[in-house]
Amino acid sequence: MDGCLVKLWNEIRDSPPRRTNSQTRIWHLENWRRFLRGPEAGSRFAGRVKPASSDGPSFDEMKGQVLMNPNLRIILFAHPRSGSSSLYQILQLHPELDILEEPFNENFTLWNPHRKNYLDLTHDIPSLDAQLADIFAMYNGIKVLDYQLPDNLAIHLLERRGCKIIFLRRKNLLQSVVSVLIVEQTQLWKKWEMTRPLEDYYRNLRPLDVYNIQQRVTDLKQHLDFFESVIDALPDNAAIKLTYEALYFAPAARRNAQIAAIWNFLRIAPLELEQLQYYLQPEAVKINSAATYDFVPNAHDIQQFCGNDVTGWLYE
Repeated sequence: MDGCLVKLWNEIRDSPPRRTNSQTRIWHLENWRRFLRGPEAGSRFAGRVKPASSDGPSFDEMKGQVLMNPNLRIILFAHPRSGSSSLYQILQLHPELDILEEPFNENFTLWNPHRKNYLDLTHDIPSLDAQLADIFAMYNGIKVLDYQLPDNLAIHLLERRGCKIIFLRRKNLLQSVVSVLIVEQTQLWKKWEMTRPLEDYYRNLRPLDVYNIQQRVTDLKQHLDFFESVIDALPDNAAIKLTYEALYFAPAARRNAQIAAIWNFLRIAPLELEQLQYYLQPEAVKINSAATYDFVPNAHDIQQFCGNDVTGWLYE
């Protein structure tokens, strides 16, 4: 059976771009990882590597080309509506990476009912370390958003020795906040989760509280500036800082350079750019735009009273 698995993996890994698009490749890789993990839960986050069978190469022998790199520890640290879902998917395309998505999200066990409630089990630094040890026994990375842990625990996470920090933030915080408030009404977090035309989700949007937006933008900027100061104090080569605008909206050469910098930072072989293009195309994955903001009844009030050159404008 192991020989068949090797053949299957080689076909998935080596399949040329013309045979599969990025979405299909993600599906194959995620199902491959799921197949190699035990049955303790029904989601792609669950289980451990199955033991080797008696014939053919063992899973330990296959680890180098099939499973995650055990020497890496990655923390993808971002904030809501910062492009972190697309970056997570890009990282997950790499066969050496297996990142657990938002284990400290309040909805994690709703998405993964057979998994531990990491948030409830984390209340101080020792308990955080215990949960991280459990996670890193199965994965070599986690994605965490800025609000999901108390600040003292988030600092401890970012200062954890041996971890590579990927810090992603958005310059236009007004659009980020408005996008969060919109998604609280639509419940559509990712474009690839749509089951009907985008306009159907937006048609009945209610007005947004302008004062609430102003306060949220101020608080978010202070919070992200604080965490960026923590990251700036880390040793050299411990962190890489990215912005949503440069990663997804810069000219192609600059976007490609950002992706190359990530692989170089992690010290892993780069993936072919064609495999990543779906997630680097704003028109393919970005939900909100000037057209969707127009569905907000008081969008132009938000532009007038909340927009500025420091934290961004709703319409640019």
